[in-house]
Amino acid sequence: MSKQYDLYRFIHGDGSSKDWAFHNNGDGTYTLRWGKTGTKLQTKAFENAQPLQNRILEKTKKGYQYVGQVMIDDDGNITKASPASSKPAGEDPQPTQDEARIYWRIKIPSNVDSTAVSLLMGLVTGYAIAILRAYPDCAWAEKIEDDLGDLIKPGAGSLLKENGVGSLLLLMALKKKGAPSGVIVTLCHEDGVEISDQLKLESQALSFFDTDLESVRSLAESIDLLDKRLDLSTVETLIEDFYF
Repeated sequence: MSKQYDLYRFIHGDGSSKDWAFHNNGDGTYTLRWGKTGTKLQTKAFENAQPLQNRILEKTKKGYQYVGQVMIDDDGNITKASPASSKPAGEDPQPTQDEARIYWRIKIPSNVDSTAVSLLMGLVTGYAIAILRAYPDCAWAEKIEDDLGDLIKPGAGSLLKENGVGSLLLLMALKKKGAPSGVIVTLCHEDGVEISDQLKLESQALSFFDTDLESVRSLAESIDLLDKRLDLSTVETLIEDFYF
């Protein structure tokens, strides 16, 4: 037998994730499920003397993101998304699990050089300007341009297809340039497979936004995600031609 749960997910820095879910039993108690994504989730029932809303708040503060309503069977397996998904108790409406997404997380260790982070913010602001030239409706890039790189702070979330490929390229550029500064950016698909900063290897991530490498090549080169192609027509040969 399966019951409907509201599911939250936390993405680790290595791309793995863990789940936390709750079900209101309707008798003054609620049931929690938790464990590593893709495994059988543990379970325990609680009295409302331990308010559910407090637990939800604790989880979201730790970086858990609401995924949607799912069905979980008695063995702790997530079987499918609920056919009648609605907002979780006490929360604003969120996209349901039926909407595919890419997860991201930004982590800044406490010992990171603040000057290096400031320089990175300036660099990423320049990238945002370049992305807006190609995708004027990219809200992510627009916010970074307006706030001068304020996105570079600890946090986690997810991208929907409607966010556009510009948001993905921006996060990949931050992932690539953030490492030397100590900023850790994690990107992964719903199945936990990591998305690297090597754009040539991430055709699946690009196809998520219905595009491909050649379509974004010019922009990717301008934000240092791809090396610029060598134009052989501009290269003068240093070797004379000899005819016999």
